[in-house]
Amino acid sequence: MGSFYFLQIFTVVFLLSIATALFNKRILKLPAAIGVPIVSAIFVFLLQWAVSLFGNNAYVKINIVEIESAVRSIDFYDFLINGVICFILTSSALKFRLSDLRTYFKPIAILASIALVLCAMFFGFTLYGFQILVGDPVSWLVLLLLGAALGATDPIGIKGVLSSVKAPHHLMVKLEGESLFNDAVCIALFMSILAIVKGGEFTVEAFFADLAYEVFVAVIIGVVFGLFVLRLLDGKHEMESLILSTAFLATGSYLVALYAHASGPIACVVGGLIVGNRWQDILKEQEINEINHFWHTVEGIINSFLFTLIGMELFIIDFNSDLLLGGVVAFIILHLSRFAGNFLAFVPFRSVRRKSYHGSLAILSWGGVRGGISLALVLAVANVPQLSNYSSILIGYTFTCVLLSGLVCGLGLPGVMNAYYHNPNEPTEGFAGWYQRMCHKMNYSGMKYIVTEDKDGQEVISIYNPECLVDEAKLEAAEEENDKELVEEIQDQLDTKVKQLENSENF
Repeated sequence: MGSFYFLQIFTVVFLLSIATALFNKRILKLPAAIGVPIVSAIFVFLLQWAVSLFGNNAYVKINIVEIESAVRSIDFYDFLINGVICFILTSSALKFRLSDLRTYFKPIAILASIALVLCAMFFGFTLYGFQILVGDPVSWLVLLLLGAALGATDPIGIKGVLSSVKAPHHLMVKLEGESLFNDAVCIALFMSILAIVKGGEFTVEAFFADLAYEVFVAVIIGVVFGLFVLRLLDGKHEMESLILSTAFLATGSYLVALYAHASGPIACVVGGLIVGNRWQDILKEQEINEINHFWHTVEGIINSFLFTLIGMELFIIDFNSDLLLGGVVAFIILHLSRFAGNFLAFVPFRSVRRKSYHGSLAILSWGGVRGGISLALVLAVANVPQLSNYSSILIGYTFTCVLLSGLVCGLGLPGVMNAYYHNPNEPTEGFAGWYQRMCHKMNYSGMKYIVTEDKDGQEVISIYNPECLVDEAKLEAAEEENDKELVEEIQDQLDTKVKQLENSENF
């Protein structure tokens, strides 16, 4: 009859995915990327508690060791990094406009490379100091490895958060663009540090040479596959063949890139960008909408499935108070490191920083949601001999950071945005009101934008309260002295400042 092992695993995971998705949608009503892993964690804790109470009686026998063994047998890295991530990235790339990428290429590139590396370094060294302080020292290389894994923002989590927040277009483009392109740098940095941990040699020249090779070859592969799939789409086809062509774009470009030792994520993102920005010339609008609907459905299924698996990873973590406290501290350090890394990364690029919307970096730093990619990298190496003594810390800290990033960064993002973008419906009472008042303190100048649309439906960002940009004491003194020239000078300075802050080329 054969073995039903994989069928059993898939049945259980599908059942848990349905239960978690329904519970989140009807009870918690949180974005799926945030609510599903939380519900999964709750279910696992309840199951472990139930097993401890009732698992060994005369009627019910549940072997928790067998459950843990089944969870450990799931190759999370193979499932995500060498599996479904190509569908997730391609789906996002098909909807990402090249015009947006050209407009915001510099900030996206800085966030996805320099800022990520700085964040990983700040995180690793700061957490190293904390571990020494609590009397549980961990090699700084191991913590740097953890920082590299946690450096990448998660495309599923970002889209889940942005779908629930009416964010300005430029913020959505930069957050999604960063999540699409920082995977390559994250994985390259992670693998380089892992090689050192295993006893290999590391040189800066070799790292950048390998990274340049991975990116260059991946771009070529992505372009070739993108143009080839456009040829496949050109002509009369059934809808099934159109969908299969885009699915081939995802899997084919990613697989060839892996065989070429290049960056799979960049290959399928480039291919998706080429197809998604040129298929309107060869396909009908209805066909494009149906393909996008298919990919939206696939994203939802993978999202639910993936975060249910993340929740199940709790079975292999021996949580205790010290590990939980360390995970919370690690998240706080990660959050502060992202802020520091993002702000310092733009210091050498003064022309980019000068042309920025007020509060952009603060919002972008807060919106760095972590997810399955970080967990997949850590789970893939937790049993490496050189890291086996730190597996609980690596997995426990990563899971806590991923969960808290969804709760704090994801759910807290609307409050941070309201601090810089006027929202007449922002909360004013209870905990939500208190949190909103705390967020307003981040905006020390008090200046806010307001987002509207022109007659053509294009987004327009203007200053909501320009009066806060004026030195009121100086203006009042000029008016009292009836100094019209000084009043006109102050007004001209205000007009210039407003024009600069409202510039549509800002990032």
